[in-house]
Amino acid sequence: MASPDPSDVPVTRGVPSDLTHPPAGVSHLRRYVSLRGPNARMWIAVAYFSATLTAGFLVVLGSTFLHVLNDETTVGSVSLWVAASLTMMFIGPVSNVFVLRGLPQRITRQGISADSDGVTVLQERKWWFPGEGTFIAWPEIRRIREETVVAHRTTYFIEFALDTPRTDPELPSWAEDAAALGLDEDPEAATQFYVQVPEDLKEKILRMIENTAPFPGIVQRVRPKAG
Repeated sequence: MASPDPSDVPVTRGVPSDLTHPPAGVSHLRRYVSLRGPNARMWIAVAYFSATLTAGFLVVLGSTFLHVLNDETTVGSVSLWVAASLTMMFIGPVSNVFVLRGLPQRITRQGISADSDGVTVLQERKWWFPGEGTFIAWPEIRRIREETVVAHRTTYFIEFALDTPRTDPELPSWAEDAAALGLDEDPEAATQFYVQVPEDLKEKILRMIENTAPFPGIVQRVRPKAG
């Protein structure tokens, strides 16, 4: 059976994924590649370290008040305990505010999925992070292409070139544009953005999309570019 021509398929405008509710149904041929890497483990370690410093701050603060109440202090010792408390307060509790605020987004499941409806680039909701992502219907996609940028180090990206326009709020916050990466912009693409991927997952993602797309030619492979 011949594959359908993209021009014959009605275009369904993709919108940011609503990640605050479970999906109403399950599409056929759903596949998923996780992009959550070692940074998630690093953030968990930072959170534990920050929590330990907070506990230390509470111990020092409690000891200071206990010594003051029992009249077991001198001016010098009080100054030392207060200085230690203030130092640990800024390193512990204050850092906790910043760590906890961004922790769910750093450790949540993040990746690219493909099914019979299209491709979704997403970060799933976790705790107080509502999640973010964008769904791209197959007829919207002009091409999906690998890009290798060689600058201070080699980084790997998946390029999404679309025939429909998207505003910045409709794209994931971790998406890059061509100008930021020093790559050529495609004047014929209404939207063009890049997602960084690990080298060992790049080919897996491209094969997943090739095997799921309803028509051929969406995935392209190119040679490395020097940045």
